[in-house]
Amino acid sequence: MKEQELNTMMGVVADPINNVYQINSRKDMEEIQRIIRIFAIDNEQHNKHTMLSIKNLATLKLVLSNN
Repeated sequence: MKEQELNTMMGVVADPINNVYQINSRKDMEEIQRIIRIFAIDNEQHNKHTMLSIKNLATLKLVLSNN
């Protein structure tokens, strides 16, 4: 899939002037705050998920080595 097709499908606007969030109402402001909270949660959980993935991989290698 080409980048342009992906941008069209996801609704991404390539023009930096038009690719902004407009804060015209309280609803718009709350939506932006929600997006910021989602990114903050994602950043906090990244380390936990990475450690869980390493633990799962180590467990799988241990099981495979015993068989």
